Amino acid sequence: MSRIKVSVIIPVFNTAPYLKEAVVSVFNQTLKEIEIIAVNDGSTDNSLDLLNNLSLSDSRLKVISFEKNVGVSICRNTGFDAAQGEFIYFFDSDDIIEPDYLEISYEKMKSGKYDFLIFDGTSFSDSGIKAGFNATYERTYLMTKDDYNGTELVDLLIQNKKYSCSICLCLVRRSFIDDLSLRFYPGVLYEDVLYTIQLYLSAKSITFIPRTFFHRRVRENSTMTSKVSAKNIDYRLTVGNELLKLEKHFNDKLSLKILNHQTRSLFIFLIKTMLRSGQFGLLAKYSFRITRIIIRSFL
Repeated sequence: MSRIKVSVIIPVFNTAPYLKEAVVSVFNQTLKEIEIIAVNDGSTDNSLDLLNNLSLSDSRLKVISFEKNVGVSICRNTGFDAAQGEFIYFFDSDDIIEPDYLEISYEKMKSGKYDFLIFDGTSFSDSGIKAGFNATYERTYLMTKDDYNGTELVDLLIQNKKYSCSICLCLVRRSFIDDLSLRFYPGVLYEDVLYTIQLYLSAKSITFIPRTFFHRRVRENSTMTSKVSAKNIDYRLTVGNELLKLEKHFNDKLSLKILNHQTRSLFIFLIKTMLRSGQFGLLAKYSFRITRIIIRSFL
């Protein structure tokens, strides 16, 4: 195979019913000079067997496997460290991408002008499950020029309530990530919140393609649909504190405003979810810690 243009990194944990459809959507990309790095996160279903069988049908699929569950952040970091592509795409093992996504995006990015590229997405459910959050990712209609500074673009998207922290909505230049020495924060959920905002606030040049390339599956027992738990809140508190720590690295007025907004948003959505589901006891237990971090975001 000629040089690898894009590395697609897929963490996998117990997604056997959806895994083949997700991986085949990458196999079917019209851009052929790609590698797919699937990192099995100690799955207890037959996900690993499926991956191994799929790798027999397409040598571009490389499988890395952990015996025990280490979390999505370590899986993504492991995949990134093994990647050889000029560009990186982080993909989830239950979602789907359009067949021309990587080719069109690569053609736009290959000039070397941009740090990363964004595009639109939507969501679907084959089981009638509702997300409980805005699962439509249409935002490129807001973009009126080809090249945006990252902080400027985040502010535009937040002002229009269209910012998404999903890393699956970005194709990123590998050298840009390397220059930042950026890795996903281990041991938490909502790792995208920390990772993606650092990409945006560090970027000098972001472009876009006004196409819906990404389709997120809304399903039971996923991170986005599971009921709030104490561990879930602890993860958010960790991410919120880490967001506030970023203020020493991004200390211009607009970046500080954005980081504080993201911190508050993380907990406002949480509070609304808990009130809607009647989890008043859990909310009361964590109310002091949640309130303290929200107050810090205003200081």
